[in-house]
Amino acid sequence: MPLSTVGRVDAHVHLTLTAASLPAGTAAAAGCGTAGAIPPIRNPAVGGSHPRRNYYLPWVLLALALLALLLLATKGCTDADRREPVATADRTATAPLAVESVKLPNGKSVDLQPNTLNYALQRYLASDEPTPRAFTFDNLNFETASAAIRPQDAGTIETLAQILRAYPDAHGRVVGYTDARGSAASNTALGELRAQAVMAALVEKGVNKRRLEAGSAGEGAPVSSNRTREGQSENRRTEFVVMRK
Repeated sequence: MPLSTVGRVDAHVHLTLTAASLPAGTAAAAGCGTAGAIPPIRNPAVGGSHPRRNYYLPWVLLALALLALLLLATKGCTDADRREPVATADRTATAPLAVESVKLPNGKSVDLQPNTLNYALQRYLASDEPTPRAFTFDNLNFETASAAIRPQDAGTIETLAQILRAYPDAHGRVVGYTDARGSAASNTALGELRAQAVMAALVEKGVNKRRLEAGSAGEGAPVSSNRTREGQSENRRTEFVVMRK
């Protein structure tokens, strides 16, 4: 069929001829009517033609969405790997300090851990710093309404006695404290009992009784809040005050 017989092309092919003037079977092949319609195409030679729609676009969008999900999953794994060394560093930072072996004036040695009462007390007794000076026990606390020394604190008493025996001219005062529960009078009495318990334990370990005295501050000068159990436990403490060295 000559190209001159094509009028325009859109969803169908439109001819300039009538169906009656076409040879038999041509109308159906050319797409006249509804039968035999062909997909629209862009034909520069025919005015008014429309481009074929992009049937691949949905598949391209789906592929891009899957790629974005893959990148997000990969980023999540990278962040988790990056956080792990930080946790390891934190655990390392909280490791206990190494114990130091310190030689005492009497020729004996004692193992001391830095940042403890016994470590600071030994350095103070070996120095020329003036008296008096108070030292708070780091782990010599008492149970509620009790003046009994806990088994886990026996090592602190033993080490303190070793240090005091090496400095025979040192005199000290043991001061007992309580939390804020109870009356002021009962707390003062309880603080005295706690100081006497520590003093008796030191004497039992070989420290001359005449070098020691006991006192009480009751619920005074709390080091922590009495509104929490943890704070109350810290306030049930004992101090050692060097009066002379």
